[in-house]
Amino acid sequence: MDLIRMLDARRYADLRALCSASCRQSLEWSDWETAVSKAMYEALRHLENIYRCTISARLSTYYGQEDWWNTPRLRLTYSTEKKIEDAKDKLSRASVPLTPMAVQREMTLGFWVALMGRGADYETQVWRPVSAGFPGYQGRRAPLHARLDHLRVLRNKVAHQDRIGGRDLAADRSSVLTAIGYVSEAVARRVDAADTALPALLSNRPTVCAQRKGGGA
Repeated sequence: MDLIRMLDARRYADLRALCSASCRQSLEWSDWETAVSKAMYEALRHLENIYRCTISARLSTYYGQEDWWNTPRLRLTYSTEKKIEDAKDKLSRASVPLTPMAVQREMTLGFWVALMGRGADYETQVWRPVSAGFPGYQGRRAPLHARLDHLRVLRNKVAHQDRIGGRDLAADRSSVLTAIGYVSEAVARRVDAADTALPALLSNRPTVCAQRKGGGA
């Protein structure tokens, strides 16, 4: 019971599968959730990297400078500017040179997703310059932003150790691969082929406690 409490294991369990508050099955759910979150994070990491590289490269070319966020031609929202300043402060405290690449790498998935939003006329200032970097996507900006924002929420849940086992993780995995494929089908295929852990985990979810099955208390 101490182990269950210290690991907050019941937080990750499907409570309908447990026989009691001290059910050891909750430890299996906790271990499974850890493994699933790790596997999902790997896919989301690839998504973040490919969107960072693509958006940065397009905006650098369009605005004619690596630190494209400093061009007077681009009007960013207050929250976007603050994320950039926070990243610079963090790098400075760590004595890391404030190169454009270092600043870009410090930004989270949420930063790049926000640039796909409405922003301060991001439709004109950001989407039009970067849209050619998404050859696999033929739609409008808003649906792409909605998909990415859904994945941003998932990424935050993984980062904050929230339970994700109740989600449709197979659909989430497919959505990540689809979003990567908008930029590069080759990268999406590589990520899909390399990710053998998540499909295996999804087909081997923890089961209902035997005592619960048998009607025991």
